[in-house]
Amino acid sequence: MYRRFIKTAALAAVFLCMNSQIRDLRADDKLVALTGALQWPHVSSLIGYAGRLWFVNSRKYVNHNSADVWSYDPVTATARYERHLISQDAGDPVVHDGLLYWPFEDSRFSPGRGEFMVTNGRDWKWGLLPEGRAFHVHAMTSSGGALYASPSAWIARLQASTDGGTNWKILYEHPTPARRVSRITALADFNGSLYGGLVAWYPSKGAKLLSWNGTTFRQVAGWPEGSAVPRLQAFDGWLYGVNIANDISSLWRTDGQAVEPVKGFSGRAIRGMAAGKDALWLVSGSGDTGEIWRSPDGVRWSLFQEIGGFKPHGIQIMDGHVYVGGEGANGGVLFGPAPEITQRRPIAAASDRNMKRLPRARPLPADDLKTHLENLKTALADPDGYGRGLRIRFTPLALSDDPQIGAALGELLNGPFPDAGATMFGGSRFPAAKMARWYLLWAMAHNGHGRVPPQLISAPWDAPSNRAEKYFESAPAAAWAVAELGQKDD
Repeated sequence: MYRRFIKTAALAAVFLCMNSQIRDLRADDKLVALTGALQWPHVSSLIGYAGRLWFVNSRKYVNHNSADVWSYDPVTATARYERHLISQDAGDPVVHDGLLYWPFEDSRFSPGRGEFMVTNGRDWKWGLLPEGRAFHVHAMTSSGGALYASPSAWIARLQASTDGGTNWKILYEHPTPARRVSRITALADFNGSLYGGLVAWYPSKGAKLLSWNGTTFRQVAGWPEGSAVPRLQAFDGWLYGVNIANDISSLWRTDGQAVEPVKGFSGRAIRGMAAGKDALWLVSGSGDTGEIWRSPDGVRWSLFQEIGGFKPHGIQIMDGHVYVGGEGANGGVLFGPAPEITQRRPIAAASDRNMKRLPRARPLPADDLKTHLENLKTALADPDGYGRGLRIRFTPLALSDDPQIGAALGELLNGPFPDAGATMFGGSRFPAAKMARWYLLWAMAHNGHGRVPPQLISAPWDAPSNRAEKYFESAPAAAWAVAELGQKDD
């Protein structure tokens, strides 16, 4: 799965390419497949930005090493490959202060820290949640002028940034018993307040819908007990949430005071929610037929469309039109309104002239960088230093954006390294040299400077398979770092 780090626009040939004319959605405007089958089985994380419908093509629910970001232009009916995430999947993205943020859902290359990418529609920049151990960033949202993220390793956390993702502060850690896992997989802004949907499959009392009171998360009074609230959506003065209890899904809503069940819905497994100006939309389906539902008031529901041979994984409303992503018979598929020949209605897109600048990584003083570099050299030479503490040595150097630091990291790739190792990923044993080069390449790529020795790309792959699908092999790490650095040489 590491073979596909760099994707070219040539894959766009699998899409329908014709002029698109957009008109308002009517009851008889059934959705059609807008793409051919994509490389990976699933399409999810749909979001509108800069006049385009953005989505992720990935393999959900299993350990996997690639998530590809695509966008679809409804005016030209063409899709475009945007960016590769070296990630199992992507969390819920958000548009905040004119920029689009993509959280990594289980980054494949992170030294125990949450990661995300941010784009203005053309340029991309990597971001890091430097505090708190994290394997996943499940969701990001914007509320009250701040950017929020919900990362987890085994414990659910909430972090906030007031400068566009450069600096972060841990606000909340969910009390989680030993050997148990908690996650906040959904975030929503509702009437200026932040809500979170908790997932805790272990026995625990109380509601899994949480509201932020400015100091901590509190369970929403009146919300039913359960194991998870995996989806949230605000619509027409109510916040709707999927509640899972005893493996049965139900739909509930709150206006911030009252809580009530939504009895009008059929009770099928809900796989996505989205709000338009005049209707709330749901997608459901646990078998081989996807169902799209519409409600003008959140209470009365009608079946809008069934799609055979399709399992939905997300829904989004953009410019009054409905888009659904999911799993087709041969790969990930995006559904939406059929392109029309008449009544063209242009959609505003971001221009290069008005394109917002991306936030910068946090700068560090030169003397601190030298100290961090010397501390790293000491740790790499220590046979007993190849444990969990080694990873944190790389973070400030990766954030520095300093050419001298990048060059120094590149020189360290040549070793020497001690004859030692560490146990990682379910008991697998890795030599110190592989672990050191893996983290050095990670830091170089995000630093943006340095040179990767070409021989590392052709290094042999000799690691046995592991269940986590995580490896310290030099070849994929070097290929990814070369792509990130834009390195071009013989």
